[in-house]
Amino acid sequence: MRVAIAVCSVILAAVPVGAQTSIENPETDEKLVLVLSGGGARGAAHVGVLKVLEELHVAPDLIVGTSMGSIVGGLYSAGWSPGEIEELIASMDWNAVFSDKIPRSELSFRRKQDDRPILIQARLYFKGFKPYLPAGILGGQRLELLMDALQTVSATAVHLDDLNIPFRAVAADIVAGQPVVIDNTTLAKAMRASMSIPGAFSPVELDGRKLVDGGSVANLPVGIAKDLGATSVIAVDISSPLVADEADLEDFFSVFNQLNSLLTVGNRDRDVALLDDDDVLVQPDLGDISFVGFDRALEAVGIGETTAREMAATLSRFATGDDEEWDEYITRQRRRPREPMTIDRVRIENTAPISDAIVRRALSLSPPETYEPKPLLEELMQLHSLRYFGIIDYRIDGDESDRELVITTPPRPSGRGSVQVGFGFSDDFDSNIGYSLSARHQLLAVNRRGGEWQNVLQFGTVGLFESQFYQPLDNAMRWFVEPSVGFRREIAKLWSDGQPVVEYKIEGVAAEIAAGRVLGRWGELRATAFTGEVKASPEIGDPSFPSDNERRGGFRLGFSVDTVDQIAFPRHGTEAHAYYARSSEALGAENDADLASARVGYSLSFGRNTLTPYLEYGENFESTLDYLNLFKLGGLGRLSGLGDNELLGEKMALARLLYYYRLTEFRAAGFSVELYTGASLEAGNVYAREESITGSSLLTAWSLFVGANTPLGPVFVGYGRSEDRDRFYLAIGDRF
Repeated sequence: MRVAIAVCSVILAAVPVGAQTSIENPETDEKLVLVLSGGGARGAAHVGVLKVLEELHVAPDLIVGTSMGSIVGGLYSAGWSPGEIEELIASMDWNAVFSDKIPRSELSFRRKQDDRPILIQARLYFKGFKPYLPAGILGGQRLELLMDALQTVSATAVHLDDLNIPFRAVAADIVAGQPVVIDNTTLAKAMRASMSIPGAFSPVELDGRKLVDGGSVANLPVGIAKDLGATSVIAVDISSPLVADEADLEDFFSVFNQLNSLLTVGNRDRDVALLDDDDVLVQPDLGDISFVGFDRALEAVGIGETTAREMAATLSRFATGDDEEWDEYITRQRRRPREPMTIDRVRIENTAPISDAIVRRALSLSPPETYEPKPLLEELMQLHSLRYFGIIDYRIDGDESDRELVITTPPRPSGRGSVQVGFGFSDDFDSNIGYSLSARHQLLAVNRRGGEWQNVLQFGTVGLFESQFYQPLDNAMRWFVEPSVGFRREIAKLWSDGQPVVEYKIEGVAAEIAAGRVLGRWGELRATAFTGEVKASPEIGDPSFPSDNERRGGFRLGFSVDTVDQIAFPRHGTEAHAYYARSSEALGAENDADLASARVGYSLSFGRNTLTPYLEYGENFESTLDYLNLFKLGGLGRLSGLGDNELLGEKMALARLLYYYRLTEFRAAGFSVELYTGASLEAGNVYAREESITGSSLLTAWSLFVGANTPLGPVFVGYGRSEDRDRFYLAIGDRF
C-alpha cells in the first residue's frame, strides 16, 4: 500500500449495453450486484459503505460503477481494502490530479523559457494550417498516469470478469449519446473512460468509440445491473441534488455543481424507479459536500459509513456464509501485487515525431531493475511537458519470471504548431505610457532530434519580429545550436533634470548564431556571434540631436540560472544571468567595445511572506556614448519614482530588497489567481567609467504595491519614491 500512496504523492499525479447478460455462477442463480454511482468527491462515501458491507460479510457477485463509483468499485474489485482506498483518497492532491502542469522546477530549461515574457496561458493549436481546439481543457495526462500506476499495484485482467470480483465500468458514447458497459479492457482504461468528464478531459477511444464520463447517461446504473443478470441490487447513490434556492447559486462552484446535477438527475430518477423489493437503496446525506469538494473526502467516508450502519439490519440479509467462509473469500478478494516488481525489459511504442532514443534517454530505468513508480511517473510527466507528445501511458506485461515495461508515446492530436498571445500596458501617470500586443508561434518538434522553430511578432511602443530555430544535437538534448534573425523598433526617451528632452526612434536588424550547453534543468551556457545594423533618429523634441546609423558585430558569452517556481511573484528559487559582450571591427562593428553585466535574485518564503534580495552590476570597459551599450536605471523596482530608463551610464549598480505577502489565492483546473501586497527598498545609480561607486553616490528609493498573478499575466498598481521624486504606476501583462 505504501507504493500506492507514494504514487499519489508524486501524481500530486467497450461493449454496448446488453452485450453480456449475466455473470456465470454454477452454484446459484442469485446474483447480488453492487451499484456505485458517480458524484465526484462525494464518491468517497462509497468507501464507508464498503466498510460496513465487509463487517456484515456481504460479498457482491458483481460491481458496476460510474465515474467516481468506477474508481472505488474498480479498486475494490482488484483487491484493495476499503481502508486502503480511504488512505489513497486522503493522501491524493486532487488539484494536481486534475491538472497536467508540473512544478516549474521540474520543467526542462528550454521549456522554462516559454514563460518569458509572460503570455496568456492558453494556446491555440494548429493541425496543419487549420486551428484545432482540444477535446478537453485538461488533457488528462496526470489522470492517465494515475490510472496506470494504480493498475500496477492491483490485480490485473484483460477481461474485467477475471478480477477478484467481476467488475463493469459505465461510460457514455459521446457520439451516440448512449451508455456503454466496459468489460473487455484493462482496469486502468475502464476507470479512466468512466470518469472522463466531458469538456474537462479528452474522450477515451475504445473499440472505435469515443467514451466520456457515464454520469450523463447512467449515473446510478441500476438498469444496467439488471441487464447483467442481477436478482438483487445494493445501489449506493451519492448524486448531487439540485439546488432549489437561486440565492445559493452565487459562485462558480455552486453553478458547476448544479450543472452536474442537471446532467444526472433525470437518468438517476429513471434508475431508482427500477428498484424493487429485492433491492436496497443507500443514500448518504452528504449535505453541501460538492462534486469538487475533495478536501472533505474523509468526511464523506464517515457519512457513508454512518448511513450504511444505520441500515445494517436491511443490508445483513445479503450476508454470505460463516466466518470461515468469509475469511476464505476475503483472502481471495485481496489478491494483488504487493512485493516489489523487477522490470526485465523496456519497450517504447513511439509514434510521435521524435526519435525513440530521446524517449529512452529521458528514462533512468536500466533493466533488470526494481519498478519504482515515483521516479517513473516524474520522468513521464517531464517527457509530456516537452509538448512533443499526446497522452503518454504505460503498462507492465508478463509475470514474475519476465516483466516488460511498455511505454506508449503518441503524437499530439493537435499537431505540432501552436500560437500564444499576450498584451502589455504600463502607465506612470506622468510621461511614460507603453503598450504591446504580442504573438508567439512555435512548431514542436520540427525533426526527430527535437528541433524547434519559434516566431515572435509584437506591435506597440516596442515592435519586433524574430525567428529562431533551436536544434538539440544529442539524445539527452544538452548541446544545441540556435540561429536567429530579427527586427526591432522602439521609442527611447533621453532625460535631463528629470524631464524627457527628446524621443528617439531606434530601429535595428540583427542575425545571430548561438551554440551552448544546457546544465540540467537549472541553467545554460551559451556563446553567440552576432551582426546587424542599428539606426537612431530623433522623432520628438530638440531637433539638434543627431541621427546615427551604426553597423554592429561581435560575440557574446552568457550564463543563466533559472530555478524560480514562477516568473511573477516567485516564492522560491534563483534567477541569475551574466554575460560578456565584445563588439569588434574585425567582426563588422564600426567601433570596438567591451562590456559585462550580471544580475542575481533569490526568493525565499516563510508562510505567506516572501523576501527577494536582488543585485545587478554592469560596466563598459571602454568609454562610450552608444545608447545601446549604456546601462539604464529608472522605473518601478529600478529606482522607483524615476521615469523608465531615465538614468544612463557607462556602468551601473543596483541593490533591491523586495517583500510581498500573499493575500489570497484561487486554484481550479490548472489555473490560478494570486493576490499580493508588498514593498521594495532600492539603492543604485549610473556612473561614468572612471567614477567610483560609493555609498554616498547611491540614490535610494522605495515602493508600495498591490499585485496579482493571473492567467492573463501579472498586474501591478503601485507608488514609488526616489529622493524628491515620486510616481504612481499601473502595469498589466508583459512584453518582449
